[in-house]
Amino acid sequence: MLSALIVGGVTVPAAAEAPVGAKITAIPDSGSRPVADGVPTLPYGSLSMPRSVALTPQAQLLAQYTAAELELSVLSARRSELQQEYSNALIAKAMADYAWRQTADALREARKAAEAAAIAAYQGSVKGPAGLDDSLGELGLLIPRAHSTPETESAMADLSRAQTEERTAYVALTDAITAEQKTSAAYTAIEKEYKRKETAFLELKRRVAEAQSEADRQRELQEQNLGDYDPGKSNAGLVAAPKARQAVLHALSQRGKPYRWGDEGPNTYDCSGLMYWSYGKAGIRLNRVAKDQYYGTRAKPVAKTALLPGDLLFFATNPSDWRTIHHVGMYLGNGKMVHARTTGDVVKIAPVSMSSVDFATRVVDALPAVQTTPTATASASPTARPTASATASATPSASSSPSASSSPSASAGSSPEPEPAESASPVAQESTSPKASPQPSPSPSPAPAAG
Repeated sequence: MLSALIVGGVTVPAAAEAPVGAKITAIPDSGSRPVADGVPTLPYGSLSMPRSVALTPQAQLLAQYTAAELELSVLSARRSELQQEYSNALIAKAMADYAWRQTADALREARKAAEAAAIAAYQGSVKGPAGLDDSLGELGLLIPRAHSTPETESAMADLSRAQTEERTAYVALTDAITAEQKTSAAYTAIEKEYKRKETAFLELKRRVAEAQSEADRQRELQEQNLGDYDPGKSNAGLVAAPKARQAVLHALSQRGKPYRWGDEGPNTYDCSGLMYWSYGKAGIRLNRVAKDQYYGTRAKPVAKTALLPGDLLFFATNPSDWRTIHHVGMYLGNGKMVHARTTGDVVKIAPVSMSSVDFATRVVDALPAVQTTPTATASASPTARPTASATASATPSASSSPSASSSPSASAGSSPEPEPAESASPVAQESTSPKASPQPSPSPSPAPAAG
């Protein structure tokens, strides 16, 4: 062990080690601590705190705009959910009301049957003055059961059951009414908040547009340029399925159409509405809301390095929770996607920041990429010797030709196993040019033809 430690150029005596197995009776002397003198010198310079970078007014405005946009997207997704919940509550209330009315009608019929049975039982056991039996009415239900019959017992059981069912249905109806009122209030509240946030966001958007209108115009021109776009380009040995390519082309055909929350075409779209419409035109039905589109395709997750055209890109507030997804776009390839971004914007192409993509899924299984044959590479060989050898080996009758007899070593060394790629290529026919014919082929090896 080192007998001393060197810290910042100061030698510090090391504490003596106790023998192995010795009992420790006191705390070892740690020595004297070196006194720091100024900022320690590092191999690459002195240690100092980085200076805070002040944001420019334009950067501050953009930061406010980004935060407002995210907040509005989250509100938009929540509003869609509440709208669906409210629709479901209305349906549930209507069904509960119908069920209650049915049980109420059944209760009225059961009560009438019980009254009739009670009166009949009383009339069968007691004979009163003329006309008295007809005036009993509902009094028959109050008669003691001393004269009950199987008919009255059955009627009373039916009445009791009908009363229970009616009460149960009525409770369900009141619960459904309460749920409908609750969801209606929640939807009204978020609608009001959304409009307030939307107004503030549109003002920020206007200010951002004024601050960098020309820069945005140039950026838009660059983003919309797909260059040599090929939706069938392979990645990781796969190509997009035909229906996925169709969905891409349908989505691209809607560029320039305005964003409008809750719309799914054909004139205006929100983010998930564009995906829903595009794949619908390709014959595939997606779920309507962005997070539901993820949930419906979650069985086909895609790595960011293996994306293909038509894959869905999802953005969430919590990258570990798909339920916080608030936006979706369709991958195009070349690091770009098509999407309907937010209020005041249009359907457009945009570059993809892969670090901001939280989930990616594939709607239709990809296909294996077609492997190109090496024929072109093999036929591109500039040497004539392999071509002549391949020609001789592929044509057995060539040994009797003058060309083959002039090259006995090539004829004898030809293997009965043909080299199909070279002998069948058109280049082999061209190799009979005068430039190749005077060259002998002393080497029987077909190895050069493999290049």
